[in-house]
Amino acid sequence: MNMSLFVLLLLSGLLFSASGLLRNYQYINISMTWTDAQSYCRKRYTDLATVDSMDDVNRIMNTVNDGYRGSVWIGLQTAIQSRWVWSNGEDTISEYNAWNKGAPYGTGDCVSNYNNAWYSNRCESFYNLACYNARTGYVKINSLKNWTDAQSYCRRYYTDLATVHNSQEQQKLHAVLGSSPSFWIGLYSDSWQWSDQWNLTFKNWAAGHPMGKYGNCVAMSTTDSGKWVRYSCDQKYYFICNGANRQIVRLNFSNIGKHNFNDPLVQAAILNEINIKLKSLGLENAQINWRKDEDGEVFHLSKRTVTVNSSTTCDKHP
Repeated sequence: MNMSLFVLLLLSGLLFSASGLLRNYQYINISMTWTDAQSYCRKRYTDLATVDSMDDVNRIMNTVNDGYRGSVWIGLQTAIQSRWVWSNGEDTISEYNAWNKGAPYGTGDCVSNYNNAWYSNRCESFYNLACYNARTGYVKINSLKNWTDAQSYCRRYYTDLATVHNSQEQQKLHAVLGSSPSFWIGLYSDSWQWSDQWNLTFKNWAAGHPMGKYGNCVAMSTTDSGKWVRYSCDQKYYFICNGANRQIVRLNFSNIGKHNFNDPLVQAAILNEINIKLKSLGLENAQINWRKDEDGEVFHLSKRTVTVNSSTTCDKHP
């Protein structure tokens, strides 16, 4: 891929973010519903706030005016389809898993490790917990907690709940935990998505959330150390927008070939080429995603008919 094509594709509606950059959060002290807040942020900034870490949580808390004691909308809402993800924000479970035969099954959305295998359980159940420390490895905690409290404990005293990437790490975890009893690990079924389609899955739920039927949109509580709570999307709160570090741009260009740019395979091939180019430029940590419209598509034919070298002109809408 030559540089001119790379630049063209990068500007053709790609969502671009370098993970090494801090987000520029904007606090908006106007009460709005979640949907209206989303529209406001998309029109004036980038989108409703996306949060990837406790550092982001703390920076948002410092952004909110000291005198405000309510909740603030962030960009999280219920997703159409759930997926298994890790507590530390990693996207999805890798090709490796240690499910017990027949698992995951039942109604449980959180995962425990028992006798060197994974089981899905109700997040409200009480088990011991397996934490990990980024410097020293897995840590066994004999203290009965529900999954959310276990997550909070591990984040407070260590790094997070245990994450397992391969069979070698599973054996290390088993060596620390032994054969019994059950221990919570960091895997859970995530049924939430970010407004800007960001794919990292960090969560910071308040006690009792997200279980129950509180609502389909998420706000951050300024009175509970930035913990996240579910509310009806029709309620009105102040909100946080993503600032300018993440860029969404629009460009008209000619589809010289006859490729279907809404074909997921074509889009994946384009992203792969761009990632190769980014790595060659020293941007290994850059994150890029296609931004989809409400109809689920990235590219649309322009309503304006323009002829350029006998090719159809296409219009990308962010």
